[in-house]
Amino acid sequence: MKKRTSKLVMNEAAQRVLLAFHLKLPKKTKDLVRFYERKGESPTYLSLGEDASFIAEEYYGTLATLKTIGKNRNLLDTVTVNQQKFVLVIRDLLLVKRYRIELYTRIKERAKNKWKLAKYASPGNVRQFEDLLFNGEPSGDGSDSSMISLSPIVMSIKLGRVQDKRLLGISFCDSTLHTIGISEIVDNDQFSVLESLCVQIGAKECLIYDNQKLSQEMEYDLKKINEILLKCNIVITEKPKKEFNTNINDIEPDLKRLATKKTNILPLFDQITALGSLQCLIKYLSLLNDEANFGTFRITTFDPMCYMRLDATALEALNLFPSKKEQFQLQKSLTNSGNFAFNNSSLLNSTNLLGLLNKCKTKMGSRKLVLWIKQPVIDKKEIDRRHSIVEAFVEDAGMRCLFRDTHLRTMPDILRIVKRIQRGSAKLIDVVRLYNVSKELVRMKETLLSFEGEQLELLNRAYISILDKFIKPLSKFQKMIEMVIDLEKTEDHQYLINYQYEEELEELYNKRVQVAGDIKDHAKKIKNSFKSLSADKVLFEKGKGTNYYFRVTKVNQKHLKGDRKFIVLESRKNGVKFTTKKLTKLNQESEEIEEKYEKKQQEVVDQVVRVCKSYSTIFDIVCELISEIDVLASFATIASDSVLPYIRPKILEMEKGTIILKESRHPCLEVQEDVNFIPNDLRILPDSCFLIITGPNCFGKSTYIKQIGMIVLMAQIGAFVPCTEATISIRDCILARVGAGDRQLQGISTFMAEMLEASSILKTATKNSLIIIDELGRGTSTADGFGLAWAISEYISTKIGSATLFATHFHELTALESKISSVKNLKVTSTISENTITPLYKVEPGSSDQSLGIRVAELANFPKSVVEKAKEKHEELQLKKNNSILLDNVPEFKESSEMEIEDNTNSKDIEKEIGKELIFQFLNKFKSTQFDRLSPRQTFDLVIKLKKDLLGENNSYIKEILENF
Repeated sequence: MKKRTSKLVMNEAAQRVLLAFHLKLPKKTKDLVRFYERKGESPTYLSLGEDASFIAEEYYGTLATLKTIGKNRNLLDTVTVNQQKFVLVIRDLLLVKRYRIELYTRIKERAKNKWKLAKYASPGNVRQFEDLLFNGEPSGDGSDSSMISLSPIVMSIKLGRVQDKRLLGISFCDSTLHTIGISEIVDNDQFSVLESLCVQIGAKECLIYDNQKLSQEMEYDLKKINEILLKCNIVITEKPKKEFNTNINDIEPDLKRLATKKTNILPLFDQITALGSLQCLIKYLSLLNDEANFGTFRITTFDPMCYMRLDATALEALNLFPSKKEQFQLQKSLTNSGNFAFNNSSLLNSTNLLGLLNKCKTKMGSRKLVLWIKQPVIDKKEIDRRHSIVEAFVEDAGMRCLFRDTHLRTMPDILRIVKRIQRGSAKLIDVVRLYNVSKELVRMKETLLSFEGEQLELLNRAYISILDKFIKPLSKFQKMIEMVIDLEKTEDHQYLINYQYEEELEELYNKRVQVAGDIKDHAKKIKNSFKSLSADKVLFEKGKGTNYYFRVTKVNQKHLKGDRKFIVLESRKNGVKFTTKKLTKLNQESEEIEEKYEKKQQEVVDQVVRVCKSYSTIFDIVCELISEIDVLASFATIASDSVLPYIRPKILEMEKGTIILKESRHPCLEVQEDVNFIPNDLRILPDSCFLIITGPNCFGKSTYIKQIGMIVLMAQIGAFVPCTEATISIRDCILARVGAGDRQLQGISTFMAEMLEASSILKTATKNSLIIIDELGRGTSTADGFGLAWAISEYISTKIGSATLFATHFHELTALESKISSVKNLKVTSTISENTITPLYKVEPGSSDQSLGIRVAELANFPKSVVEKAKEKHEELQLKKNNSILLDNVPEFKESSEMEIEDNTNSKDIEKEIGKELIFQFLNKFKSTQFDRLSPRQTFDLVIKLKKDLLGENNSYIKEILENF
């Protein structure tokens, strides 16, 4: 990239002060970016050194924007960012890339310019930047939800023990929405409950112990927790262990100050460990340093077991949210275009479940949808309630359209407005928006009452009765606003207090009018005072504030000479500005009156905001109601607008263990362009819950198992599902083992990552879970991998009994069907001719004995020589490889013709029989191992030891078999 070396426009003294300050700052971490604010009419922001190069490349796409500051050794690159670009940059840095930000500003101290830290933010703590990040106009289409899934939530973890079990005290806070939650969980050595909780709350940053003065046992647990946090893409912030100490004498008054009046804090003290983590969190966020926070936080206990649990792998495997790559692409396009809104027609809309379901019209609805996807409910009554309301919106298209096109279209973000009112930072426009909301509630009630379906009673309980309860008190709110605010001027986007509301304000207003009239009369008199110059040649203009002046062209400047009543202000190319003594006096008088008027206006505005604060509880409930209606109406829109049917699923109690789907489809894939999706059935019953799916590569196995997971989750958040019929038993969790990838930063190989995920599934799953496994045991030798896949499958199907979908290329696993009654085989079908493979994408009972990997390579246009060599080696292997069958309870390998020994001596036969017995013993040892009592490292070490012991027998028959694998 081309790099400019032009100097930054800044006087030398200011440069010296800035450079001296910058060079004395502590060395920064890689995830920290520093900015320096240059104040003025249009503030700009500087970055220096490596930060400048990063900003230039990442957000301008070129180093040509760089300038230099300083001299010689202190010469540094710098880049300047304007106000609008700065907002987009910090959005991306904080909410997408998970960086930390420091913003420095210049102050005057003892007549000297100095710099100081003005604002700090991290991914979970954006409180000091929230007005820039979230203070947008209502979009009418929920479009700002591109950032909603990236809400800044910071959590804190304190480690403890209860009856020799791991106890985690957890607290979390969204400082922008003023919510705090605490939870205590007992977890296993894989910390799978913690992983689910991280997914449910969507934390972006976590406070955890630093590694100082910890016991060996705690160090091990801390290392595992850090692995979970990194897996969930959560930024880790280390704090001294002493900051997590629970001091009841300190935390109790702190909670009383922060909590809303209706918050009962007594139940919180049953979770002492969690309160220790909360104490650290409150200090980190500096919540007690701002009195505006007092009495504004909703503090509750959070039980992760009240919702379906999802692990991080399931979150990614089911494509529930935009991938990291999609988020980066989106934010990059927003930054480059300067557009804050996320258009629902973007490519992200159909590639993930959030994008598909998010037809919400409000930001509140989009936030609610994100929360529901992360927290699918397991209460049958609540699921049925949501489905019934969606059904009402599906049946009554008129009601649905009225809500979406009228009631919700211009609905503001009520929750954020309420939080600004509680902090005392709200403006008059916020009050007017709440006024409009209160008026709209009456019309919403009328629309709901017009519904004539069987769900009317449900709508009455869920919404109409609540609206009835609040419409009357809000009528008083409306009268106050109509009396205090000049609503006619709001149509021109002017938000002012009605001057007739208060006597002093009216008096000042009349003086303003009087002075304005005097200025106008004086201007007319002066313009007409020129004898040889027409009045239209003398311009009367307004400068900054209330200052007026006259202007004539330079040609007409001669008419000012000799007349002492004219005072020339300045002469420029565009003319000569001048004034008079009287106009100067009137300007001063006008400025004084304007200042008093604005001050009085602000006093009244502050009074209005304080009165509005008393309505906060009502508007909080209204926000919940509207956001829920928005989400459920969005679900109904998707079901109604779909070309193919979306139906209401029949929900069964968790214990039933049934999932029956007819003509099910992948909700995201079917809406892609040029895709003719093939639907498939599924039948999982308590006595046939473990399904092994085999078939060629790229023929739909992965799609099939993932669509089942998505459909179950959609049903449990209250959405209709893409099927012709659906009966679904509630699932307590969805666990996934999908794909292969290492975690280099944690020093975890691909195979170890696979084993850790499998181990977590074995320790977390219950008979009411849904397990999705897409390949297992492919990161090691075929013998080891097959043995693991067999043992894990057998353990799940016989010991746990979870509903399981296992897609595999180990065709030998299908033999489990004849040994275990709950195992059933499925295969994806295709037609194969001499030169072509035609996938049918249909899933049918039975098993497949082909993967057709080389055929797929041909379709991918591999070089012909490579394909031919692959076929040659494949044929050689097929001749050498024994087909696996089951003898008794374990697989045994049959001899192939090329493995026959020409010199068939007695010693060779004995060697072969001994080898078979050793294999039998190896598999029996593997089968009898209780993996649920071993850590992942112990499991891995045991497998390696068993293999080493087997090879240590020095049996030629075993060596020959393993060589061919």
